[in-house]
Amino acid sequence: MWTRFVAYGSLVLVLVFGIILIQPAHWIIVDRPDYPLVIASTIMLGCLILLQLFMIIGAYSSSRSTLKAKDPVPVRPKLHMRVAFATTRAPGEPIAMVRKTLEAAKQIRYEGGNVDLWLLDETGEPELEKMCRELSVNYFSRKGIEQWNTKKKTFSTSLKEFFYILFVNGDAYRNKASTSLYNPFYAAKSKHGNFNAWRAHLKQNGFVYDILAGVDTDQVPEPNYLERLLGYFRDQNVAFVVGPQVYGNYTAGLKGLVARWAESQASFFQSTIQRAGNASQSAMFVGTNYAVRMKVMDQIGGFQPCITEDMATGLMIHANRNPETGKRWKSVYTPDVLAIGEGPEFWGPYFTQQWRWAAGTFDTWRRMVWKIFFKLSPRAMLHYFLILTYYPMTALTWLLGIVSSMTYLLSGATAIIVPWNQFISLFMMLVIMQLSLYFWNRRYNVSPHEPKGSYGVSGMFISVITAPVYLSALIGMAIGKKVNFVVTTKGSEENPDSISSFRIHLQWALILIAGLIYGIISGNNHPAMFIWAFLLLAITLVPIFLGFKMILKSRKSNKTAVSNDYAFTLKETTHVKKIILK
Repeated sequence: MWTRFVAYGSLVLVLVFGIILIQPAHWIIVDRPDYPLVIASTIMLGCLILLQLFMIIGAYSSSRSTLKAKDPVPVRPKLHMRVAFATTRAPGEPIAMVRKTLEAAKQIRYEGGNVDLWLLDETGEPELEKMCRELSVNYFSRKGIEQWNTKKKTFSTSLKEFFYILFVNGDAYRNKASTSLYNPFYAAKSKHGNFNAWRAHLKQNGFVYDILAGVDTDQVPEPNYLERLLGYFRDQNVAFVVGPQVYGNYTAGLKGLVARWAESQASFFQSTIQRAGNASQSAMFVGTNYAVRMKVMDQIGGFQPCITEDMATGLMIHANRNPETGKRWKSVYTPDVLAIGEGPEFWGPYFTQQWRWAAGTFDTWRRMVWKIFFKLSPRAMLHYFLILTYYPMTALTWLLGIVSSMTYLLSGATAIIVPWNQFISLFMMLVIMQLSLYFWNRRYNVSPHEPKGSYGVSGMFISVITAPVYLSALIGMAIGKKVNFVVTTKGSEENPDSISSFRIHLQWALILIAGLIYGIISGNNHPAMFIWAFLLLAITLVPIFLGFKMILKSRKSNKTAVSNDYAFTLKETTHVKKIILK
């Protein structure tokens, strides 16, 4: 009853708040049509209507997930399945991290089945191959194999291809390009290209597997990893099974703040939204820990060429059917914590990770959604739509907030006039109900690290201060910015942050400061609009303040360590001199 109350109540309050706020009776009417305030007021009204629309979609998504969330019933695995357990290694990832993951993978249990461990290495380093021989792990690298390291088409190559096809030998050039030079499924320096090259290697060498199970290199699997995932494949229409992402470097204090907040940020997705995917049998594919049928990968051509290849691959799987049964492929999300990973510990790596995840969602919209979305079942279509709107809506909410604030500060225009007591009453009711919904879902939190009974406020806060990064990703994808796979820095004791780590937030902070100064000078200083502008400014300044506090603390620690090392070295040198004098 309480679940229904907070779910329906929060949605109804958002609808009531939006309807009352933007009803025509509250609009500002300017008598002179040619007056510049008409344009400014219209802009602000448009921003307000869009913001209310985004709030309604977000509230519906949260309420629906709360009502639909369900857990699967654990099932014992079938016997005699052939499983390939694989992890990829990108350039720059520490070898010690790879060893830790592979050593843990050797402890994975699957009685009655066959499991082969694989390391898929982009670098081809002899040290890694030697380590795999020591651990009895299969090693694969596509380094130096041209057909498995294809290029990305540029404008000049596309133009060259056009003229070659038009005037020379079109068929020959087209066949060459599709088979080797520009096949996106084998793109160089990409996780999906690494996996797809390995799959081609398996076919060439006669390896046959039923299931591909895998984790990211920074994820350490638990011994019961396969026992908890493989059983669901007894249903022949289940294509893949995924588990939650959990960070093991969850520590107290300033140093562990980013990883701690990042894990809390993912709480609602991991504990509620993914569980709701079980209701529509369309949980999202997450590449941190998963198991997928090999024949499904063969059916769709392998991991999809996208920045976030896991989400795109899951979407493509759900758009297809099992050829043996004619039924749609299904997926399962289990809340069992089956692998412990490492989250970004500093702001720069965290913002880079979030930028790439957001850009991957926008890339999925551009490449896939408009092509295959209507092939999904209605329930899966709705579930994926709500997931895929998170990053765009968060980015545009930030942009609309900036535009409305700057419009008022520069022109003095407003969109609506609402009785202050009515607005405050409705707004406070809305906030309380939204928080109640969020806090109620915290009882499903899968994180073994967050204190029991914690409210996850830090997760909500870091989501808010990351909004400018999502907008940057949206703009970057819109202008065709080239995005390469970047390894998120983890496990490093040295703080890599600098002023450039906060460049996005600094840009918006300067814009808002300039607008506030102009507003004060011009007399555009309505308290409500000033509070809104100052809140936006605080969002940009908080990570900068915390980041530089962490940098200063890190430098102080390094100086202390260097000072201790120097004192030790000086003592040793003096001792050596005494020996020489003797």
